[in-house]
Amino acid sequence: MKYIFFILVQFLLIQNSYANNPVASPTFDDILKEIINNEKYIFDDKNIKIKVPTFADNPIQVPIFVDAKAIKNAKRLIIFADLNPIPKIIDMDLKNLLALISLNIKVAQETPIRALVLDENNLWHIGSNNIKSFGGGCSVSSVSSSNTDFEKLLGKTKGDVFKTDDVYRLKASIFHPMETGLVFGNSEFYINKITIKAEEKVLANILTYSAISENPRFIFETLIKSDDYKIEFTDIDGNEFSSDIK
Repeated sequence: MKYIFFILVQFLLIQNSYANNPVASPTFDDILKEIINNEKYIFDDKNIKIKVPTFADNPIQVPIFVDAKAIKNAKRLIIFADLNPIPKIIDMDLKNLLALISLNIKVAQETPIRALVLDENNLWHIGSNNIKSFGGGCSVSSVSSSNTDFEKLLGKTKGDVFKTDDVYRLKASIFHPMETGLVFGNSEFYINKITIKAEEKVLANILTYSAISENPRFIFETLIKSDDYKIEFTDIDGNEFSSDIK
């Protein structure tokens, strides 16, 4: 009898989670618990906007844009894709960045995409959308790796800064294969750390994962004015690259 009661309670909890989740999926609860444990959260598509293509016909380069600037003094921004074999995409300790980012990702199949934002009261806000795609993007070898000039190009960076009102928009890109390790014969090889600075002031510490597309391009925003922004990249082999943005 106790066992039946336990099963019934679990079933009701799952049904409640699905009912509140704007884009339900079978993996969401487990991934969320792994990331934020038992911390409090709310679904908040009002304050977190996630823009994705109507249909992602190129699953190795899917552009996503997350704008959660409506959540003031946000402390952290995490993005994950529920049904990717490597769900986690990016984890940003915002410090002096605004809660906004643009980047391209890989998708293995049609999947919900989530943006988790931690506010100043330590409440997580979750924005959701759905990426429609035929998939296969996580199990394809990068084109960059077969480039005859790969060793010369590896780590080559570009950067620009643009001012709009009181906001400084930083654009940065780096030549890197971002291999997932899911292709037979290919080891994982990707950028896993990014540090953004203004002079010596740290604007953000960021963890990145192999679900980000090869030769990644990023857009960030800050209110901190500087004549010398710098973005530092580190990959899992310990290679370090940097770009001055002026």
